Amino acid sequence: MAVISRQEVEHIARLSCLAFEPDELNRFTAQLNRILEYVARLDALDTSLAAPTSSVLADRSTPLREDEPREGLTREEALEPAPAQERGLFKVPRVIE
Repeated sequence: MAVISRQEVEHIARLSCLAFEPDELNRFTAQLNRILEYVARLDALDTSLAAPTSSVLADRSTPLREDEPREGLTREEALEPAPAQERGLFKVPRVIE
């Protein structure tokens, strides 16, 4: 079974630009190791009699409606609920200086 060390958790945190307190690192290390233990238990299951499938819905068809073209919203209808509009467009707060 694979075991993840605290140093590996710290390394992953650094790569992810995350900062954790020491007690959080200990907790995450323990949690990740419990997850790996569970995955190892699942991996040990005998699945030789299970039929391979590509979908949980393999024996059912997914009900889909026909794709039929229909009239869309007019510009006025689309802009109606907008809190602000300008020159026929949505007006949003400036995010780039």
